[in-house]
Amino acid sequence: MLLTIDAGNSFVKWGYHDGRAWLSHERANLTAFCTDPLQYLERYPTRVVVSNVAGIIFQDALMRALPNIDLCWAKAEAQACGVSNHYDKPAQLGSDRWAALIAARAITSAPCLVVSIGTALTVDMLAENGAFLGGLIAPGPQLMREALAHGTDAIQPPDGNFVPFPSNTADAVQTGVIYALLGTIEQAAAAFEAKQGAGAACILTGGAANLITPYLNRPYQLVDNLVLEGLLVMAKEEKPS
Repeated sequence: MLLTIDAGNSFVKWGYHDGRAWLSHERANLTAFCTDPLQYLERYPTRVVVSNVAGIIFQDALMRALPNIDLCWAKAEAQACGVSNHYDKPAQLGSDRWAALIAARAITSAPCLVVSIGTALTVDMLAENGAFLGGLIAPGPQLMREALAHGTDAIQPPDGNFVPFPSNTADAVQTGVIYALLGTIEQAAAAFEAKQGAGAACILTGGAANLITPYLNRPYQLVDNLVLEGLLVMAKEEKPS
């Protein structure tokens, strides 16, 4: 029984795979999960593959919870699973972004934007030959709202709506956040497509991805748990180092 875990900045996602199909996908708050991982892990696995960008607290908690299991900590490499990593220092690429790129490559061989919207927004560019050319990192929607709330006295709005011509502060913030997300994606897409000389597929993932789907002016494929899908590919092809 394979257990894949994606430990992010705010949430932990995990899934069990029996070698043929996913048996379950779950999600929990990072702090709550670290307090007692076994409260959430309903099956005892035979193998565990982990992407951890949450740091040492999560790592220690999982190692205490599963002391007799060989935990495979995924790390970005120069090349794996059909993807070549063109980061200046390949190992510095986050394991979550690396796993998402590997999953995207398994989904399509076309030039592809891999867009994740969660605590952060990441837009990674994967060429037709499997080369990861680089990517962008920006604040996610909640961080944008928190920055406005912490940096100003007057902008402390409740949740607003996306409207073309906002006439109150709450709607102004929500619309601005969505435009910021869309603008970052579209600017990255324009640069990438100019370099490729062709259009690019777009794979969306992340807990806040649904925020932009009504307004994104390009075809996209929404894939839940893209990082877990990438970890599954890595587990099948080779043991992460």
